[in-house]
Amino acid sequence: MKELDLYLRAKHDISNQLQLLSIYCELEDYRKVQSLIENWSDKLQREQQFIQLAWPQFVETVIHYKLTTDFKFDFQIETKGSGVNDAELSGHFIDWLEKAAGQQIIITIKEETERYHFIFSMDGTATDYYIGK
Repeated sequence: MKELDLYLRAKHDISNQLQLLSIYCELEDYRKVQSLIENWSDKLQREQQFIQLAWPQFVETVIHYKLTTDFKFDFQIETKGSGVNDAELSGHFIDWLEKAAGQQIIITIKEETERYHFIFSMDGTATDYYIGK
Protein backbone atom coordinates (compact mmCIF):
# COMPACT_ATOMS: atom_id res chain seq x y z
CA MET A 1 0.00 0.00 0.00
CA LYS A 2 1.37 3.42 -0.91
CA GLU A 3 1.85 6.24 1.59
CA LEU A 4 -0.99 8.26 0.09
CA ASP A 5 -3.35 5.29 0.42
CA LEU A 6 -2.33 4.86 4.07
CA TYR A 7 -2.86 8.54 4.73
CA LEU A 8 -6.27 8.60 3.04
CA ARG A 9 -7.40 5.51 4.92
CA ALA A 10 -6.35 6.97 8.28
CA LYS A 11 -8.01 10.29 7.43
CA HIS A 12 -11.22 8.48 6.45
CA ASP A 13 -11.28 6.52 9.72
CA ILE A 14 -10.76 9.65 11.81
CA SER A 15 -13.39 11.55 9.82
CA ASN A 16 -15.93 8.79 10.46
CA GLN A 17 -15.25 8.88 14.18
CA LEU A 18 -15.51 12.68 14.32
CA GLN A 19 -18.77 12.56 12.38
CA LEU A 20 -20.14 10.07 14.89
CA LEU A 21 -19.10 12.36 17.75
CA SER A 22 -20.78 15.30 16.03
CA ILE A 23 -24.03 13.35 15.63
CA TYR A 24 -24.03 12.35 19.32
CA CYS A 25 -23.43 15.99 20.30
CA GLU A 26 -26.29 17.18 18.08
CA LEU A 27 -28.54 14.59 19.69
CA GLU A 28 -27.23 15.69 23.10
CA ASP A 29 -26.42 12.07 23.88
CA TYR A 30 -23.44 12.84 26.07
CA ARG A 31 -23.25 9.32 27.49
CA LYS A 32 -22.43 8.05 24.00
CA VAL A 33 -19.95 10.91 23.49
CA GLN A 34 -18.20 9.99 26.74
CA SER A 35 -18.27 6.29 25.89
CA LEU A 36 -16.77 6.88 22.44
CA ILE A 37 -14.00 9.05 23.91
CA GLU A 38 -13.24 6.47 26.60
CA ASN A 39 -13.09 3.69 23.99
CA TRP A 40 -10.65 5.72 21.85
CA SER A 41 -8.51 6.51 24.87
CA ASP A 42 -8.40 2.87 26.03
CA LYS A 43 -7.53 1.63 22.55
CA LEU A 44 -4.77 4.22 22.13
CA GLN A 45 -3.29 3.28 25.53
CA ARG A 46 -3.27 -0.42 24.63
CA GLU A 47 -1.62 0.34 21.30
CA GLN A 48 0.99 2.53 23.03
CA GLN A 49 1.82 -0.34 25.40
CA PHE A 50 2.32 -2.57 22.39
CA ILE A 51 4.55 -0.07 20.57
CA GLN A 52 6.77 0.23 23.65
CA LEU A 53 7.53 -3.50 23.82
CA ALA A 54 11.16 -4.58 23.78
CA TRP A 55 10.64 -6.65 20.60
CA PRO A 56 11.21 -3.95 17.93
CA GLN A 57 11.14 -6.25 14.90
CA PHE A 58 7.91 -7.89 16.07
CA VAL A 59 6.32 -4.50 16.78
CA GLU A 60 7.35 -3.18 13.37
CA THR A 61 6.02 -6.30 11.64
CA VAL A 62 2.64 -6.06 13.36
CA ILE A 63 2.33 -2.32 12.70
CA HIS A 64 3.20 -2.93 9.03
CA TYR A 65 0.28 -5.38 8.75
CA LYS A 66 -1.97 -3.04 10.74
CA LEU A 67 -1.31 -0.24 8.27
CA THR A 68 -1.34 -2.25 5.04
CA THR A 69 -4.20 -4.70 5.53
CA ASP A 70 -7.88 -4.49 6.37
CA PHE A 71 -7.47 -6.41 9.62
CA LYS A 72 -8.63 -4.66 12.78
CA PHE A 73 -6.05 -4.97 15.57
CA ASP A 74 -6.32 -4.74 19.32
CA PHE A 75 -3.78 -5.47 22.02
CA GLN A 76 -3.78 -6.83 25.58
CA ILE A 77 -0.27 -6.34 26.97
CA GLU A 78 0.82 -7.42 30.45
CA THR A 79 4.60 -7.04 30.10
CA LYS A 80 7.34 -4.80 28.71
CA GLY A 81 9.06 -7.79 27.06
CA SER A 82 12.74 -8.64 26.88
CA GLY A 83 13.72 -8.43 23.23
CA VAL A 84 14.84 -12.06 23.29
CA ASN A 85 13.90 -14.06 20.17
CA ASP A 86 12.57 -10.97 18.37
CA ALA A 87 13.07 -12.38 14.85
CA GLU A 88 11.55 -15.74 15.84
CA LEU A 89 8.51 -14.00 17.26
CA SER A 90 8.06 -11.95 14.08
CA GLY A 91 8.27 -15.17 12.06
CA HIS A 92 5.61 -16.84 14.21
CA PHE A 93 3.29 -13.88 13.68
CA ILE A 94 3.77 -13.83 9.89
CA ASP A 95 3.27 -17.61 9.63
CA TRP A 96 0.14 -17.42 11.76
CA LEU A 97 -1.29 -14.48 9.83
CA GLU A 98 -0.86 -16.26 6.49
CA LYS A 99 -2.94 -19.20 7.75
CA ALA A 100 -5.55 -17.28 9.74
CA ALA A 101 -8.85 -16.03 8.35
CA GLY A 102 -11.09 -13.30 9.66
CA GLN A 103 -11.15 -9.60 10.44
CA GLN A 104 -10.46 -8.88 14.13
CA ILE A 105 -6.99 -9.67 15.45
CA ILE A 106 -6.22 -9.51 19.15
CA ILE A 107 -2.63 -9.91 20.30
CA THR A 108 -2.32 -10.81 23.98
CA ILE A 109 1.06 -11.00 25.69
CA LYS A 110 1.46 -12.26 29.25
CA GLU A 111 4.64 -12.56 31.26
CA GLU A 112 5.02 -15.84 33.12
CA THR A 113 7.81 -16.92 35.47
CA GLU A 114 10.07 -18.58 32.89
CA ARG A 115 8.56 -17.44 29.59
CA TYR A 116 6.30 -15.08 27.69
CA HIS A 117 2.90 -16.30 26.53
CA PHE A 118 1.71 -14.89 23.20
CA ILE A 119 -1.86 -15.40 22.08
CA PHE A 120 -2.74 -14.46 18.52
CA SER A 121 -6.52 -14.48 18.12
CA MET A 122 -8.57 -13.88 15.01
CA ASP A 123 -12.32 -13.63 15.35
CA GLY A 124 -12.17 -15.59 18.61
CA THR A 125 -9.91 -18.43 17.43
CA ALA A 126 -6.66 -18.36 19.40
CA THR A 127 -3.17 -19.71 18.73
CA ASP A 128 -0.62 -19.80 21.55
CA TYR A 129 3.14 -19.28 21.29
CA TYR A 130 5.71 -19.30 24.06
CA ILE A 131 9.07 -17.55 24.10
CA GLY A 132 11.57 -18.20 26.88
CA LYS A 133 13.02 -15.34 28.87
